[in-house]
Amino acid sequence: MGALLRALWRALPVLLVLALLVAAATYFGLGLIEPRYKATAKLLIENREPAVLRSQPAGEDERALLDREGVASQVQLIGSRDLARSVARRAGLERIAEFDPVRTASPVERLLVDLGLKAAPAAEPIEERVLERFAERLDVYPVDQTRVIVIDFSSADPDLAARVANLVADEYLQFDRATKRADNADAARWLEGQIDRLRGKVKEAEAKAEAYRSRRGLLETGGENAGTVAQQQLAALTAELARVSAARAAAEAQASTIREGLASGAALDSLDVSNAPLIQRLREQQAALRAEAAQLSATLLPGHPRMRAVEAQIESLSGQTRQEAERVLRGLEGAATLARAREEEVGRDLGRAKAAAAQAGDSGVELRAIEREAAAQRDLLETYLRRYREAVSRKEGEDLPADARIISRAAPPLQAAFPRRTPITAAVTVAFLMLALAVVLLRELGSGRPLRRTPVLEDVPPVPDAVPVDARVRWPEDDRVRRMMPADPSYAALLPPRAEESLAGIAARIREKDARRILVETVDGEGTRPLGGVALARCLAARGERTVLVELHEDGADGRAMMSSELLPGFAELYLNEASFAQVIFRDRLSRAHIIPLGRRPLAEDAIGSERFATLIEALDLTYDRVVIDLDPRRMTGAAEKAGAVLVVSGGGADPRAARAVEAATAAGIPLVLVLAVEPGGTTDPASVAA
Repeated sequence: MGALLRALWRALPVLLVLALLVAAATYFGLGLIEPRYKATAKLLIENREPAVLRSQPAGEDERALLDREGVASQVQLIGSRDLARSVARRAGLERIAEFDPVRTASPVERLLVDLGLKAAPAAEPIEERVLERFAERLDVYPVDQTRVIVIDFSSADPDLAARVANLVADEYLQFDRATKRADNADAARWLEGQIDRLRGKVKEAEAKAEAYRSRRGLLETGGENAGTVAQQQLAALTAELARVSAARAAAEAQASTIREGLASGAALDSLDVSNAPLIQRLREQQAALRAEAAQLSATLLPGHPRMRAVEAQIESLSGQTRQEAERVLRGLEGAATLARAREEEVGRDLGRAKAAAAQAGDSGVELRAIEREAAAQRDLLETYLRRYREAVSRKEGEDLPADARIISRAAPPLQAAFPRRTPITAAVTVAFLMLALAVVLLRELGSGRPLRRTPVLEDVPPVPDAVPVDARVRWPEDDRVRRMMPADPSYAALLPPRAEESLAGIAARIREKDARRILVETVDGEGTRPLGGVALARCLAARGERTVLVELHEDGADGRAMMSSELLPGFAELYLNEASFAQVIFRDRLSRAHIIPLGRRPLAEDAIGSERFATLIEALDLTYDRVVIDLDPRRMTGAAEKAGAVLVVSGGGADPRAARAVEAATAAGIPLVLVLAVEPGGTTDPASVAA
């Protein structure tokens, strides 16, 4: 975690500078883009037909209009090509350069068209080009959980954006009204044909019913009790039979009563004969004679002739009354017989009438079926007539209500919708920083060199000291040579143990020049050499640089100093493709530097300077901040290509070989040449120098 934080901390200044540059470029780049203004209009989808004008209550059609799918269908209708064509014509968009890709094509687009990588816009008609640009600028969408549709239109002109958005809304309403008017016209034409056809069918069905009624004798009578003739006959005979039966029963009852009264000698006053006119007169005469007898009885005795004459008259009147009652009885018996005969006759007529009515009923079933068909045709005709009148009235009407209304008209926007310079700049800057930090972390984590820890040995065999050289040399006058010795321009004196510029100064100079590949050439004595490459690698690693030391010396001293082992694969095996980077990169036991030892076999003379060698070193350049190559002077020429610096390590004093090494590095064109002189009898562990 500490290494990651240090890597981030090292890269932070550069990232901040780059982020500021990206932010500035983005901000000013967005300022070069033509601003676009977005105007918004809103529609509410609803059935606006007044309830008094609706022929039917709200049903499936209205529910289909107001549900989610219905609103989505209206969104597609607003964005349709026909409506866009009408709006473009009304707004005159073909005269505005903004909506013609030919007039607004950028140089890059023209170049792509010339190269055949893009279709030429001029090949299309101007109307098609305008419609394509119009569709790009128009955005129609519903508001969730509502029946509101939002119409957004973008343009470089805010007034034009508002005008076109309102035109889209108005044109949609006009389109809806025109669609309704056309639907009503189509419905009227269809209903007109259906009505003509139904009129003939109704006439035919009614004629068929009347013909069947006449043929079956099912003619109806008017009046209060309307019905067929058979039905009327049956009703009349039934009533007559009831009347005759009642009269016969009454006559028989009266005759029976009188007969029984006469047989039992009952008084005639109790019999139902007193209503006869003759009997009434006889009774009146009897009453008068009885009154006279009563008067005579007051003065005459019962045997008086006058009294006997009156009683004889009364007796004679009683006999006459009885005879008249018997005659009435015979009349009632005759009436009863006549009524019985009439009843029988009416019963026979009623039976015939019932048979005729039954036959008429069967025919009536068929007649009613024919009449139902005629009635159905007539009802359908009346329905079509009513709807036809409604369709004609709506077709001829000018103010048909649309199934939507504008609830918010678009107004010219005051601020541009695109580009939003500040938010976009902030977003781009943050995204760049995040991406850059991710790249730094991935580079640190996925460097491609699995680290191997080697055991730290307590005792490290010392490396032989450098052999002092007492000769004095003259250094070439070249700005690329950095003298890490006294400032005498003519000769280099022996360096004291604490030189004027230490190894830390050399590391600082390398970092200042950003030399990524550093060659270390040691001008040694008789089989001994100071480990300047090890010291430099440890010094750079101590300052947070990711450093790898590539040992190309055949003595293997660098590997023994940093790993204490000679049996590990190294650069020779990597060059021969017998090992991978992961198998040859090891970590220094005393620092965070890495080392690639020479290996188990010597490296071929022609290896350095080959294409394989250059590829391997370039791979290390991409992974590490600093690549230190410690090699023999005789191999310097092959490794000098793309080197950023060379460090000539001298065993001390003025050594002519050091001067020749400096001259050779300068001649090879290496930008930075440094010299490190090690005093004779100095330290044997380069780690002390790095510290």
